Amino acid sequence: MIRPLLCLTALSLLAQGPPPVKKPVAELPTAPPISSNPIKELVRADLGEAETGTPEALTASLYAFISGPKDQKRSIEKIRALFHLQARLAVAAKHPEKGAFMRPMDLEAFLAFAIPQWEKGFYEKGTAVTVTKQEGIAQVWSPYEIRLEADGPALYTGTNALQCVFDGKRWWIMHLAFQSAPTEALAATLDAPRKPAADQPKK
Repeated sequence: MIRPLLCLTALSLLAQGPPPVKKPVAELPTAPPISSNPIKELVRADLGEAETGTPEALTASLYAFISGPKDQKRSIEKIRALFHLQARLAVAAKHPEKGAFMRPMDLEAFLAFAIPQWEKGFYEKGTAVTVTKQEGIAQVWSPYEIRLEADGPALYTGTNALQCVFDGKRWWIMHLAFQSAPTEALAATLDAPRKPAADQPKK
């Protein structure tokens, strides 16, 4: 009896339309969404089962397609082909003064920013992949390391959280959220902070 009542309640709420928009309370500071207004038809590569047959394959292909040495062109067509047309991304970060925030964006806006950075030399390697799957949906949790050279030190570590969907033929990335943090190796590459003029030894 309870289940039919719940179904009727849900249908009733749906028929009434969305509730009035209320201002969120205690929400993390969020920057405006980035949108590139992508065109409807974008060039995409024709990927096979090796790249899209499982959520694990999607994740491995993502790491492979974005990684490479300096000046190596990344295939935007292959990267696009991993993501659903309605896919979204979000980067979570922490500002030293303002605290935690997140930045949502569409795929084309993200690629416009990221590809020039990747082509300066960029390697992102997953250190683990955990998949929770039921029927046509899957959640992928994959910690990663970022290097500027294939055999260089890991300068950043982070986590990718992918939500994937199956359309009956292949898997797609529907949403990707990620967050990175610098490692001690990055700190070692930075110049030491300069002392204030008053603290400089006199010659």
